[in-house]
Amino acid sequence: SPPPTGEPLTPDRFLKSTSYVLQEPLLWSQLTTRETLCYCAELYGSDTYTGEREKLVEDVLNQTGLKSCEHPLVGDMIRKGLSGGQKKRLCIAEALVKRPAMLVLDEPTSALDSASAFEVATLLHNLAKKENILVVCTIHQPSHRIFSLFDDTLILASGRIAYCGPTEAAAEYMASLGMPPMAAGMALPEYLLDVTNPDFTDAGQIDKVLDAWRPQANDSESEGAGSMHESSMRGVCTQTWILCRRLAWMTMRDPTPCAARWFFALLSNIIFLIVFIGARDRTQDQVMPRVMLLNWSVGAPAFMSVVVIAVYAFDFHIFSKELSNGMYHKSAYVVSQTVMMVPSLMVLSLFALLPLFLIVGYSWKGFLQIWLAHFACTLWAECLAQLLAAALPHFMIGMVAYIGVMFVAFLQGGLMISIDSIPWALRWFHFINPWFLAVRAMVTADLTRSTFEGFGHMGEDCGPPPAFCFGRDGSEVLDNLATSLSSFGSDHDPWMDILISVGIALVVKLSQYAFIRFLS
Repeated sequence: SPPPTGEPLTPDRFLKSTSYVLQEPLLWSQLTTRETLCYCAELYGSDTYTGEREKLVEDVLNQTGLKSCEHPLVGDMIRKGLSGGQKKRLCIAEALVKRPAMLVLDEPTSALDSASAFEVATLLHNLAKKENILVVCTIHQPSHRIFSLFDDTLILASGRIAYCGPTEAAAEYMASLGMPPMAAGMALPEYLLDVTNPDFTDAGQIDKVLDAWRPQANDSESEGAGSMHESSMRGVCTQTWILCRRLAWMTMRDPTPCAARWFFALLSNIIFLIVFIGARDRTQDQVMPRVMLLNWSVGAPAFMSVVVIAVYAFDFHIFSKELSNGMYHKSAYVVSQTVMMVPSLMVLSLFALLPLFLIVGYSWKGFLQIWLAHFACTLWAECLAQLLAAALPHFMIGMVAYIGVMFVAFLQGGLMISIDSIPWALRWFHFINPWFLAVRAMVTADLTRSTFEGFGHMGEDCGPPPAFCFGRDGSEVLDNLATSLSSFGSDHDPWMDILISVGIALVVKLSQYAFIRFLS
C-alpha cells in the first residue's frame, strides 16, 4: 500500500524510511554507547544541525534506557563492555537515530534471558505507541507476556501464511477451522506453534489451515496521517571524512592490531638479518644473500596479513549492516578503508626495513624507492585480504585462499626459480605479481648504488669455479644475475615496478568495490 503521503512506495523510499535490526548485535567494540549513536547521527543527519543531532542522540538514549551506560565501551570477548540486552537496545537505538517510519527486527529477543527479552519487547511496544513507528519483527518461542505486547501476528507454516491478524483473535480463528481448542492454562504462543508445526500436527490439518487463509481487506485509511520521514544521505566526501575519523578514533583507542603487526615485522626481519648477517660484507659471495634478505623482508609482513582476514570479515558484517540501512554510500566505505590503511602499512614497511638499513647497511640513497616498493607489496597483500574477507562466505576459506595466492606469488617472485623455467600455463601470473615487482625494484634500487669487492676491473680477482663472481658495480651484478634469474637486469626502472604494483593493488581494491556493488 502507498505510504501516508499517497506517493508510491519505491525501493528507494522504503530504504530511506525503514531501519533494519539484525539478530546478532553487530557493533564497534572500540566505541562507547554515546559515540556509536553520535557517529550514526552524523552519517544520517544531512538535514540536521549539530545541536539537533546532539538532542536526537540524547532523546534516543533516554528512549532506549541507555543513558546509564552511555560512556562504557561496547566491548567484546576480550574487553568487558555492555551486556547482551544493552547491546540489543543499542542496535535498536542506532536504527532510531535514522528516525524511521518502520522498524524491522530479526529475532530481537533471541539469546537473551527472560528479563532482558521482556525489556526489549516493552521498548519496541512503547516505540510503536508513543513514537508512531510501525514495528515488525520475527520472534520464536515468545513468553506469554511478551506475546501479549503485539497488536497483530503473522504465523507462517511451510513458507505460507497460516494466520495474519489481531493477536487475541488467533486462537478463535484456529478453532473455527477445526483445530483442537487451546487447553486451559496453555500459553497462546505455544498453542499457535503446536497447531502449525508439521512435526507434531497432521500435515492434512496444516494444509487445511493454509488453504483456508484469505487476505483480509485493509480497513485503515491514510487520511489525516502525517508525512513519512525519509532520511537523505550526506555527500560521499562528507561520509568518507566521517568514516575516516571514526576509524582513526577506534585505532587510537585500541592500537593493538596495528602495533602487533609492526612488532612482528620488526622482530621477524631482525631474525632474518641475523641469519644473513654476512650480507654486511659487499663481496661476491654475499650478493645473493643480500638479495634474498630483501625478498624475506617482504615475505614475513605479506604473509602476516592472513591473520587480519578474520578481523576484516567481522568488520565487513558491520559495514554491510550499515550499508543496508542506507547510512552511507559503498564508495565512501571503500575509500575510507583505503585511506586509513595507507599510513599503517607505510609504518609497517618502515619497521620491516629499518633493521636492514641500520645493521646490514643497504644503500640509504635508495631508501625511498625500497620503502615505497615494500609498501606497494604490502598494500597489494592487504587489499587482497580485504577482498577475500568480503567475497568468501567464511573467514577460514579466505585464509586458505590467501595463503594459496601468496604461495604462488612467492614461488614466482623471481628468486626461487628463473621465470623462463616456469611453463606458460603458470608464468602469466608473473606479469601481475606485485611481490616480484616489489622485490625487483628493491634489488635494483640497492645494487645500482653499490660496489662489490672481489671482482677487480675485468674479473681478475674472481676465484676459480665454483666461486661466485657477479661484477664490481651494481649494473654488472644485475646483468650477470640475469643469466640465471631471467627477470632481473640493469635495464629495469624501479619507479615503473612500484607504479605497476600500486596499480595492481588498486585493481584488487576496485574488485572489492565491484563485489559489494554486485551484492547490492
